[in-house]
Amino acid sequence: MNDLIIREDELQVLINFIDEVHLSYPLYEGEILVARPEGTGFSLQVPATRETFRDWLAAYEPIAAELPSYADLQECVFAAGIARYTNQAAFDAMLVSYRSLKKAVYFGLDTNLFYHGFASNNPGIDPASYLIVETVRDEISYAVNRKYRSEMIEEMIALAPEWRNHLAELENKRMKRSRKAAYLALKEYRSVRDRATEIPASGPHTHLAEENDRNIVRALRKFEEERYALPVLLTADIYMVDLCMTEGLEYFYFDRPYRLEATTCTAPAFRRLLFNIAAVFGFVDCNGFTIFGEYGGKGNDIDELKIRFRDDEVYHACRRELDICRRLAELGITR
Repeated sequence: MNDLIIREDELQVLINFIDEVHLSYPLYEGEILVARPEGTGFSLQVPATRETFRDWLAAYEPIAAELPSYADLQECVFAAGIARYTNQAAFDAMLVSYRSLKKAVYFGLDTNLFYHGFASNNPGIDPASYLIVETVRDEISYAVNRKYRSEMIEEMIALAPEWRNHLAELENKRMKRSRKAAYLALKEYRSVRDRATEIPASGPHTHLAEENDRNIVRALRKFEEERYALPVLLTADIYMVDLCMTEGLEYFYFDRPYRLEATTCTAPAFRRLLFNIAAVFGFVDCNGFTIFGEYGGKGNDIDELKIRFRDDEVYHACRRELDICRRLAELGITR
């Protein structure tokens, strides 16, 4: 077997060697996602349902919290800009009405929307109109650096001994919650922090989600009292709705679909999805390759992945194409 380190945008070189993309998680029996070329993009099907994931996880109950769930897959699809909220049209209509107001409108981003890549996937909203409460930043930062201890890896291997080599790559690497925080939420936060307005929390960050939620809502309410402006909390957490109503804060609740439906996406969106799944799941099988989001020896560059090839001929062909692409990129030629 041969390994190759690549970056997210270089996944296209790998995709070019595949007619149809079939994704699966090694510890599960069955496919998670199938992508077929269609025009300049891809058509996507998700054969694994919420119930399918539930059955898969039941077989690994002691370590189920560290294995991919249907909710994890949903977050990967949202962060790639492929899935849409069921009430997205209502939000778009609300945006139009807000533009007619005399006072400035600001949008406070709840923590969950950073995991969904909300700002990146809604380019029509001026990033300068976003508010980020310190508590949201702290929640993301707190979740980033939890790592697997060797004892936990051994526990996982005991339940899936045939995948020892895959699981061993995760030792001293990020646990699932931290992978999602680093590869989805933190990445999104970094993309908007320089243009958004950060506001102080109403209280210190705690490890209690309910208290942090109150801090977020009260911070936005205080912002409204001190400025001639209308802050609107954007959230996908139904429990935040009650807090907003109690504090008299404007809000919009995004409703996620229960089931991922067959859909289409652009080639860049699919590359992002493939990256997200490999990073959040830890590793994923793809047409005879294994793509590792976390692996032994990985540095601080979160854009890097490791591809493990089972076929030497495909490895050499892919490496040759990748070398050509990298040399062309170094020339700095632009359109």
